[in-house]
Amino acid sequence: MNPRNRTNPHPILIVTLLLTVLLILDGCTSERNESGMQHGALLGVHIAETDGADAYAERLERAASLGARVIRIPVDWAQLEPNPGTFDEDYLAELRQRLDTLDRLNMSAVMLFAQSPGWANGGRGPAYPPLAAYRDHFGNALLRLIEALLAHAGHILAWEVWNEPNSIEFWPDSPAPRNGTHVLVPLDAATAYAALLETAHDRVKARFPDVTILGGVLASADTDYLRALLDTWNDRALPMDALSVHPYSRVDERPGPHYGLAQYPEQCNDDDPLSPPWCFAEGLSQLRSLLNERSLPDVSIWITEFGVASGTHWGEAGSETEQARHLRLAVEWLNRHSGREALNIPVALWYRLIDEQADLEAGDRFGLYRENGTEKPSARAFADLARR
Repeated sequence: MNPRNRTNPHPILIVTLLLTVLLILDGCTSERNESGMQHGALLGVHIAETDGADAYAERLERAASLGARVIRIPVDWAQLEPNPGTFDEDYLAELRQRLDTLDRLNMSAVMLFAQSPGWANGGRGPAYPPLAAYRDHFGNALLRLIEALLAHAGHILAWEVWNEPNSIEFWPDSPAPRNGTHVLVPLDAATAYAALLETAHDRVKARFPDVTILGGVLASADTDYLRALLDTWNDRALPMDALSVHPYSRVDERPGPHYGLAQYPEQCNDDDPLSPPWCFAEGLSQLRSLLNERSLPDVSIWITEFGVASGTHWGEAGSETEQARHLRLAVEWLNRHSGREALNIPVALWYRLIDEQADLEAGDRFGLYRENGTEKPSARAFADLARR
């Protein structure tokens, strides 16, 4: 048996690995190093699913060549545990192989745990959350997965609990969106996600108190939903170590040459009722203000998705050159504001690495590379920013 796959490594090894992760984050998110060079958030990228282990390894190599330090790796609970109590060993081996490659490249991972099997959600499709009776199964599956991947603990920075539960796309339990938002769930839906997050957090922390749990995983800087989440716990301990958010920008509807394109990172049309949460800089600042108001200044904000499509459709950047401009403006703003004494943003992950042919019909061109593998201007911009 490969000793790296032991489920109970020596406690000294665990402590050493955790200290290594903390040193990586501390060194890369401090505002200035000894030479005076400014640092912002630890820059990384989301890698979408591919067919075959070799294809995924090639994408990891490509991300490493750009200077990406962190990769977001989704784990599909429905695929991992197709039957109650039974993990798909082939899928688990694929995850280990991805992390082996990540280890070799000296990169780190943010792991996303989401999607539910039909047996846990009433057969309604993987986007639906587990029924209340199966929340414990979700927590148990996450704990078992962390145990199964202990050999890679030193390169796993954090675990996200679900993906965008404030969006009707990823929390379709809500039959209609919140009034005036188009895609965000009603605020009373926060209670169910709060229960799922708390169950997963408590189950993991009982066995691994030093594992970092990311909650929220918000679509947009949805302060109203975050406030509703915080209200469910009142004076109880927060069941997450940090807040995860996806601060995408909305379309600019003001008359002028930029009409119909995505707002730039520091733009925010306050006259548009949809804009405040869907603004990059303003939205992140509002989230930080809310956390500070609730006496949670030490709760950091992890950006696990941000980006803009390079196409010309409504709400996209307008061109590949403009996409690169958005990337530069966003990261340069983070370099100025993400320090611990400001917004406290240690990680920022671009969505995503490569355009997918299947998504292009819908105008989804968020990648740093085109679907044929050739690089866009945003790939060069990313590489330049990642290596500063």
